[in-house]
Amino acid sequence: MATIRRPGAASAAVLVGLSISMVAAHALAPKWSRSVGLDVWNFATAEAEQQRVTDERDDIVAKGEESARRRVLADQFAARLVTRDADLATTAVVMADLFRDAPGSRATLETMHPALRDPRLLYARHTINRVERLMVDDPAQREAVLARLEAEYRELAQVWTGEPQSQPVSSTGETASH
Repeated sequence: MATIRRPGAASAAVLVGLSISMVAAHALAPKWSRSVGLDVWNFATAEAEQQRVTDERDDIVAKGEESARRRVLADQFAARLVTRDADLATTAVVMADLFRDAPGSRATLETMHPALRDPRLLYARHTINRVERLMVDDPAQREAVLARLEAEYRELAQVWTGEPQSQPVSSTGETASH
């Protein structure tokens, strides 16, 4: 029987063997493999890029968790207004402090309510809108609570800015009729 020669198979085996040897050399002795020029795939750059991406992902996850924590706390503060365990003036100041390190929050509120220049009123409005969303499943109680908060808001606006405020604005930015 005749033996069939495959010259390409030997070349492929040598290439695979060399590749495995280089990867093993880098895995076992990365500094040595770089110093002798065996880092043909530039593992150091790839590892640095992987670390940068991992750090960036961790930063994004941490910011997301912090944002979620702020939203939970904001809902808790808004819920205290419903039960009358807090007043709107205090809660507005607490909300402004809570969102102080989230500049996008204030910019969003200023875009939603361009007529409000006083940050306390901006966060008071935000808190009322938050109460409105929290109470969506209880329309009867929601109307009573919102009417009380709107009256409190008008008083605060008069005290804080010296200007009377117009009709309340809902969380959608439309003039509300409470």
